[in-house]
Amino acid sequence: MLFRKYGNFIDNLRLFTKGGSGGMGYPRLGGEGGKGGDVWIVAHNKMTLKQLKDKYPQKRFVAGEGANSRVISALKGSKGKDCEIPVPVGVSVTDDSGNVIDSQMLENPLCLVRFLMQNLQLQIMHLQQ
Repeated sequence: MLFRKYGNFIDNLRLFTKGGSGGMGYPRLGGEGGKGGDVWIVAHNKMTLKQLKDKYPQKRFVAGEGANSRVISALKGSKGKDCEIPVPVGVSVTDDSGNVIDSQMLENPLCLVRFLMQNLQLQIMHLQQ
């Protein structure tokens, strides 16, 4: 758990995020597995990092898995459920390496956290206000 706390104010919060894995296809019949869910960061005007920490104490955000291809009902699997992270306006989003994913988020814009599932790379993000 990594956050700086000054009284009742939090200015840095570390979150674990993971995009959903895709579903398995059925290549013999040309079936495709569903795409895994995405992790979205949504800026809200009345949100604070303390509220985010209190609402999600585990600080883990994992998107849903895509459905497998099936012979009987659907050769194309359905998409996994997306995961949304509510953050305060003006927050900067960085990963563990210090790379900026999004800077100074404005109200209601969405930021999609992309994942390299081929490399099985998990993202840990830092939110700074």
